[in-house]
Amino acid sequence: MPTILKEILDKKQKVALRSCERTTPLNAPNLDSTFMIAEIKRASPSAGNIGVIPNPSALAKEYLQGGAGAISVLCENDYFKGDLEDLKEVKLANPNACVLRKDFVTQLGQIKEAYDFGADMVLLIAAVFIGKNNPYGGFLQLRALYEKCLELGLTPLVEVHNALEVDFITPLGAKLIGINSRNLHTFVIDRIQAYCLLNQIQAKNPQSKVIFESSLLCNFDGFIVGNLGFNGILCGSYLVKNHKPKLALEKLKRAIECGKNSPNAFYQNVFRLLNSPLGFLKICGITNTQDALMCAEALQELKPFYAKDKIAALGFIIEPKSPRYIAIEYIREIARELERFSNILKIIVLKDDENQMQTAIELYQEGVVDALQLHSVKDSCFGGVELREADFAFYEVWNVECAEDLGKFISPFVLLDSKSALGGGSGKGIDLDVLESLKARVQTLCVAGGVGVDNVESLRQIGAKMLDINSSIESKVGKKDSVKLQKLLAILKKRGEMCV
Repeated sequence: MPTILKEILDKKQKVALRSCERTTPLNAPNLDSTFMIAEIKRASPSAGNIGVIPNPSALAKEYLQGGAGAISVLCENDYFKGDLEDLKEVKLANPNACVLRKDFVTQLGQIKEAYDFGADMVLLIAAVFIGKNNPYGGFLQLRALYEKCLELGLTPLVEVHNALEVDFITPLGAKLIGINSRNLHTFVIDRIQAYCLLNQIQAKNPQSKVIFESSLLCNFDGFIVGNLGFNGILCGSYLVKNHKPKLALEKLKRAIECGKNSPNAFYQNVFRLLNSPLGFLKICGITNTQDALMCAEALQELKPFYAKDKIAALGFIIEPKSPRYIAIEYIREIARELERFSNILKIIVLKDDENQMQTAIELYQEGVVDALQLHSVKDSCFGGVELREADFAFYEVWNVECAEDLGKFISPFVLLDSKSALGGGSGKGIDLDVLESLKARVQTLCVAGGVGVDNVESLRQIGAKMLDINSSIESKVGKKDSVKLQKLLAILKKRGEMCV
């Protein structure tokens, strides 16, 4: 078992079981509405000290006032600076609340201990029990812990973070499953993998409610989670660091519900595309109906490589200075023509301009386009909109020449483009060494700028999961070339066949 989780568990085994007399009622979680678990968390191995929290019960009260359906209390001391006494204090002060013991549970005695100290829920982590020669009893022990929870009237929250763990826990028939976007072995975040697990869980565990855990940093993150169909979240650091946790939780809950009430094809497909062997292909700079239909028809050749629904995207640039600018009325016309190709996503590409942003959002809200590609982002405010509060689908494009050019991005993935006078569209590529140096930071490598037949293979070899194609498949500026596109698709299909 890799280092961090093993260290935590080794220390946890040396902690003696404790007992007290429970005096508070059992409160099962209400899973019929958006389920918000707000966490009391002082520290973590990845973030270090997060908040002092001298009065856990007072913070819990603010969470409850802000719409929390449950309070999660960290009860591990060495790495998270929590304790069972925190849980007891929270429950005594808020007896009608549902309280989760967030801990590294491996022993049956810890379930009774959780009950005694006032817990209504217990976290069970699949990563602790999976693997050959597991020192903690493997699946049989996980099942015994799960059944002990039920015996005492506690609700188990079963946590997974990858596909193997989903398969591992499926025989439990768990009522509540959490997808942790943080790998507890390495403490590295992978949101896209976590997003993609939702469909697998829904297919194999249709009885389950599913919540998203970790890496929630702003309301926009909540919008995505709701848009994808999660039933709720578990959030800690973001709320603890906020000087108005009640308000922060209220806004986060509204963002999730906004996402739920705004179903959109982009996020419900793009993460699957990025996580697929062939990746996500976008053809940008569409300027006319003929090219749009030609490209959409050609892209149908990729259909066998994708299990369902969307397979690729077309992009429309509304920056007037671009040689591939297209007027809004033509985008509407092309969108109507593309209705026969329902598996093609439509992306509007814009610069940092308030008028462009307003127009793009209107087209998005009308369903003309599926997402916004924000070109040449420099900070969290773009086109007069604070991206951390966004209630629409978008992703950022950063122009890079060296690794230092990439700042802190908000969207779940970022498209890297080369630098030019207009910020892109020059046909110039990014140096492969620079892309290699950025892989760890972006996690999902998405590349634009000079992508074509000559370098698509090398980009795939270094792990590029999104390719944004433009000038390399043109016969002249703004005119797509069918022959060049077919050559490019042939390379991609060959690589896709090797991965099947």
